[in-house]
Amino acid sequence: MGDILNEAGQKVAKIGQDGVVKNIQGIKMGSVKDNGDIRNAVGHKIGSYDGSGYVYEAGRKIGKVHSDGKVFDYEEDCIGSVKGDHIQSGGAALLLLVR
Repeated sequence: MGDILNEAGQKVAKIGQDGVVKNIQGIKMGSVKDNGDIRNAVGHKIGSYDGSGYVYEAGRKIGKVHSDGKVFDYEEDCIGSVKGDHIQSGGAALLLLVR
């Protein structure tokens, strides 16, 4: 499991071993699949991420997840981080599902 934190370091969501992303109330926000697909709560694909840490929405690069867990938007502003497991998928979730 990984904790998804906002820019102030507050936990705003978590990502489980199964890739399901839930907010702090435990409500499912969506999921991140092993193949890089990011899906909303009803299962529609809303974006993807690649092995280099880049996150895409409708084919357009919208941010990057660094290996230390920090997540940056397309303007290179830090918007939060991921602690624990699932750094890449958790960061992608922060950019597309949580923000």
